[in-house]
Amino acid sequence: MTSITTHPAWRRTGPFLLLVAWLVAIKLAIMGGPSAFRSPAQVAVFAWPFLGIVLVAGLGGVWLSRRTGIPDLLDDEVSARRRFLAPLIIGALLGLAMLGSDWGFGWSQPLARGHGLPSIHIPFPASLLIYPGGAIIVCVIYYLVPIPLLAWLLSRVLWRGRHQARAYWIAGLLCAAIEPLTQDLTPSMRALGTVGALVFALDYAANAAQVVVFRNAGFLAVVTLRIAFYLVWHVAASAGLG
Repeated sequence: MTSITTHPAWRRTGPFLLLVAWLVAIKLAIMGGPSAFRSPAQVAVFAWPFLGIVLVAGLGGVWLSRRTGIPDLLDDEVSARRRFLAPLIIGALLGLAMLGSDWGFGWSQPLARGHGLPSIHIPFPASLLIYPGGAIIVCVIYYLVPIPLLAWLLSRVLWRGRHQARAYWIAGLLCAAIEPLTQDLTPSMRALGTVGALVFALDYAANAAQVVVFRNAGFLAVVTLRIAFYLVWHVAASAGLG
């Protein structure tokens, strides 16, 4: 008899539902306590209505992913090394690169002052809880929903079922620019000149790396990479290691 954990439908969607359940657990854990968030935008993405959007839109992204050549969440052809170990290492290295850029140029402090904040990082130990949850939300917003949707529109609608791989890479490399364009082109960042350009390049590299692992190993690899990146860059920095 097939158990629920080995059922094909569960293997395609079950892990995503567990990620959303984790978000709900984080939301419940932070309710009622003093807010550790640094901005209203961070508060908004953990609001119940937005978590509902993440659930519904994310399930749509899971469904579209299978139709655009992206591996299922627990695809049997993807090894644990490709799904978890490689993204973990890549994310940690990218986090170290971002941390190193801040050590060398000290760009995060003027950026924080420009927004009237003591730091761009959520305080520790709340950061250890919030950033992994934020990683899931970011991965849904920037990868799981827009990349399969745009790739599907290009391949299935525009090119009538052809050029699936080309459609993915066009969609992915365009979507990799969303975060750097929306976060790294603020007046405070532009005022940093070449240092701001370096941060933009590092940010785009981190996003492009997630596009690569999404295509090669599926969504869980994307989440793993982003969590590792946040643990080194945001959590380690908030714990006084940055």
